Amino acid sequence: MILLIELLFGAATAGVLTWLFFTASEKNIAALEKLCRNRIAGIAYALPAALLCVPLAIPVSPDFLILWLYPLAVVLPVLCYFHIDHYAARGVSFFLILLAYDAIHGVFENHIPGAGVITIILLSSGIAAIWLSAVPCTLRDIFRKAAAGKYWKYAASAAAAVMSLLYLYIFIMMIIGVFVK
Repeated sequence: MILLIELLFGAATAGVLTWLFFTASEKNIAALEKLCRNRIAGIAYALPAALLCVPLAIPVSPDFLILWLYPLAVVLPVLCYFHIDHYAARGVSFFLILLAYDAIHGVFENHIPGAGVITIILLSSGIAAIWLSAVPCTLRDIFRKAAAGKYWKYAASAAAAVMSLLYLYIFIMMIIGVFVK
């Protein structure tokens, strides 16, 4: 159930990015640059993603740390709210990394048609999200390039649209798989 919510939220996120890349222009580039640093959006993505990472961390955590995982998953994103720059870009990338990981597992566990191709696309998007997490000003730079030229505008919009459609495809196939069983 959590994966289905993640997929819908990922499709919505990719859809919004598609729209933002497509509508980027010299008139609204200042607002798009500020969006990358938005702390409210950053914590809105980082807090749920951190909480979703706790079950993944339990098997590899030392015994003394397991008790602290949930409190740390709440406290650390809140502390990051005050101390990290480009928090929205980092929060979105954190969510996209987690979504790629969970979606790959969901695709194979539920025997989604085209799992091999989907996995390659999801691995590529996970790598892009890791890059965005490491260098969060990249999102700002992509917005600038999309505002300055049509090549970047269409390429970034198409990539985000493909990801949105892919998340919707996985969601629909998982729902069909649940009802068929």
